[in-house]
Amino acid sequence: MGSRVAIVRWTPGEEIGLAIEEALNALGYETAFFEADGSIPGDVDVVLSFGPFGPFLPIPRQLADRPIGQRPCLVHWNTEQLPDLRVPWPAVTWLGALRSGMERFYERHPSLRRMPLLRRLTDRMTRFRYVGDYHYAYRQGWLDLLVESSAVYTRLHRCQGLRVLFVPWGTATAWHTELHLERDIDVLWMGKRRTRRRSRWIDRIRSQLAAHGLTMRVLDNVEEPFAYGEERTELLNRSKITLNLLPKWHDDAFSYRFHVVAGNRCLVISEPIVCHCPAYEAGIHYVEAPVDSMVETILYYLDHDGEREAITDAAHRLVTTELTFSHSVCTIMEAVDGRCRAEEAAIQASASGVFRQSVVA
Repeated sequence: MGSRVAIVRWTPGEEIGLAIEEALNALGYETAFFEADGSIPGDVDVVLSFGPFGPFLPIPRQLADRPIGQRPCLVHWNTEQLPDLRVPWPAVTWLGALRSGMERFYERHPSLRRMPLLRRLTDRMTRFRYVGDYHYAYRQGWLDLLVESSAVYTRLHRCQGLRVLFVPWGTATAWHTELHLERDIDVLWMGKRRTRRRSRWIDRIRSQLAAHGLTMRVLDNVEEPFAYGEERTELLNRSKITLNLLPKWHDDAFSYRFHVVAGNRCLVISEPIVCHCPAYEAGIHYVEAPVDSMVETILYYLDHDGEREAITDAAHRLVTTELTFSHSVCTIMEAVDGRCRAEEAAIQASASGVFRQSVVA
């Protein structure tokens, strides 16, 4: 059983990495961070990556340079979106392999990346690159376990023969506190606008709510800066409703938003989502409404406090007792420890077989 875990750090103070560290420490593991473009500590049993929020392959490639018996187990928790689900998966894997191959070529010839045309190419098809990188690292024997928070993505990867563990997203203790503040913000939006469609609906919904005399705060890092930590927790404790509008119809943008919001007893109203995690039940843990009737839905739940609070209470129970970050990390580490024990047993069995053969000889 591995006892020391190295966690990738993509950016300073990244809250997912901090949540993973907190959960691992609570489980009794020692932890150490390493920079995504830096050296992985040599005295670790497990390397835990997530995201990725930058090039992924340098991490497994660095481990590949170590002798097989001295390599830590590499686990990657994919927290990013994959390509459009309407694209046939064989085409996704083919394009992913092509995009990943391009990235490996640019890594060998970094001067080419500075050329304007090639630089534009490397900024595109990022979601395909994730797929290609994971499959390439797995085929090379570098990636021991891929973890997905999406049941949909898990099924797709398994169809290609990858060892994939489905682990629902969780809520970290640092993301919520009951402050018992007056909820004086009717509706809150947090996040990048990303697409024209999403931006258009944010503005349209806010305009329609304003016509009813309601307030909608928009934290898009343009009108108001993003909020993190205690500031975000305070805003969510003051808000009655938080909106979830999808950048693309198939994205799993809901999971992260829901887990940040629900622990603070704020209602999530979302446009219809793909069922990436069956544990989230519309009408029980959140409210689902088409975007063209979202304003009417918002008005209804602002006028019916009892119904709104029943849903926020159920969501709060879900993310603080079942779908917690600690449970998610524990599930991952149990799978890692089980794999390590199986490998040790296989090595011992192989050694025993060699010994018996030598005795017979």
